[in-house]
Amino acid sequence: MNLTDSPSPSWFADLQLAFGLREGRTAMIRNKHEGPLVVQKALYPEGPELCQILIVHPPGGIAGGDELRVSCDLDVGARVQLTTPGATKWYESFGSPSKQFITLNLAAESICEWLPQENIIFNRCLVDVVTEVNVESGAIFVGWDFYSLGRHVKHAPLLHGQLKQKTKILIDGIPIFTERTLFDPDRLMDGPGILDGYSNYGTMFIVGLDQNPALIEDLRKIAEGEMHCALTWMDGVLIARWVGADIEAGRDIFTAIWARLRPVYFLRSAVKPRIWNT
Repeated sequence: MNLTDSPSPSWFADLQLAFGLREGRTAMIRNKHEGPLVVQKALYPEGPELCQILIVHPPGGIAGGDELRVSCDLDVGARVQLTTPGATKWYESFGSPSKQFITLNLAAESICEWLPQENIIFNRCLVDVVTEVNVESGAIFVGWDFYSLGRHVKHAPLLHGQLKQKTKILIDGIPIFTERTLFDPDRLMDGPGILDGYSNYGTMFIVGLDQNPALIEDLRKIAEGEMHCALTWMDGVLIARWVGADIEAGRDIFTAIWARLRPVYFLRSAVKPRIWNT
């Protein structure tokens, strides 16, 4: 085997965060990490009530055998926005799956915005992503994930590999939404009930809002701006789904939905993280 054919050593990374409300300011009260997954500092671009966190993965990509774990606990009344400085790149796995586990725990009256940039799944990847969100009554969770199956380069589609996802949402300890998805280019992926021939998709979850027909109507009018975007409200969870040819179009439509929702649950306008512009 040539040296250039050898996979790099696998990385294990674990990031444990916790936030509490201290005299009107959301403070990061735990920032513990192992391996290459870090938070440099707490940011307050919108004032002391909301703590903005940039989760940084210094290697710049996830390779075969890597395992990333992120857990985040919000105390009563804490407000946190979590995002990433750029796209997450999942490189060829060389037969060893890459894994990511996200666990978010929200106490009553807290708000968590989980707004990472997109995931790019390279050819010959084996990816396993598990997300669990635990929400107490009175808390609000708004989160999304975007995936590009293949690089944004001509003639670099995802021809071989597999992406597995599991999302679980609990309210007061009771599971109210569980979804498992499997994207495998060796099997049917282009049907109208799957990706309809597209290679990019996004899913957005909003938990904790009271069902409001007028609000839903506004959101559906926003979604009409993208042909392949739709919303569903079920069992206390509002779900938006999008598929398309351009991740930026998906991010724009979800950002517009977020902008409409934020004055409802936070009583302030949505402010895009500056890092998205870099």
